Amino acid sequence: MDFHLVGRSILAQQTPAKIFVDNQEQPKAMFAQAGHRYILAGDSEIDSFNLGIRKMFTNVIFPQAIAAGEEGFGIYYDSPAWEEKMDALLTGRETIHANREYYACKKLKQKWQDVMPEGFQLQMVNADLLANTNLKHLETLKEEMTSERPSVDDFLAKGFGVCAIHENELAGWCLSEYNADGRCEIGIETTSDFRQRGIATALTLAFLEYAFSHGINEVGWHCFKRNEASAKTALKAGFDKIYDYKYYIVPLKE
Repeated sequence: MDFHLVGRSILAQQTPAKIFVDNQEQPKAMFAQAGHRYILAGDSEIDSFNLGIRKMFTNVIFPQAIAAGEEGFGIYYDSPAWEEKMDALLTGRETIHANREYYACKKLKQKWQDVMPEGFQLQMVNADLLANTNLKHLETLKEEMTSERPSVDDFLAKGFGVCAIHENELAGWCLSEYNADGRCEIGIETTSDFRQRGIATALTLAFLEYAFSHGINEVGWHCFKRNEASAKTALKAGFDKIYDYKYYIVPLKE
């Protein structure tokens, strides 16, 4: 699962997580939670361990997530063998088995200045930016900063990002996720009024420029297979497709 950088980030103690194993001395199976991500890895045939996972979903995870108003979460796994166990682990709850793609980039291939449309300014996501409380969509940006981090301050201390500003409005942003071992993943969003203008490609290139000049050697990009726009942006920015994979979405609301 090395293309899921969350694992390296957890081991580097950069991402808070809960980790459960079947045996602390010689673990053969693992169940982990990092934010809205759950991870299954190792031997899928240990019945006692799987029963513990099932009880945790039933008695702890589902009640807490529903009480918190969460819409759902994702389950990642390291081999197809876990697919046969999923129905039992989740006590028959409805799931969506989704197709995903992974892209990676190790070299900057063009300049963001060549593709950024006129009328937009590039700015780093930092404390000075967040102090401008008149910026539209600032709260949405903060929500994104904490989607993989426990707090905004934690993101500012361990992550980085760039944003595009039009007049007094955030047009989009590109944020690092799971920074570890000279790698990071990318989280990107363009606000609705500014889509299909090339903003996402320009932001990605600016992000790559900063990343490669600040100790990052490889940047990863995950997207749904059906999200052709995301894949096209990755390819335009110089990413190469590496893997196809599946994961489970577990909805908590209709």
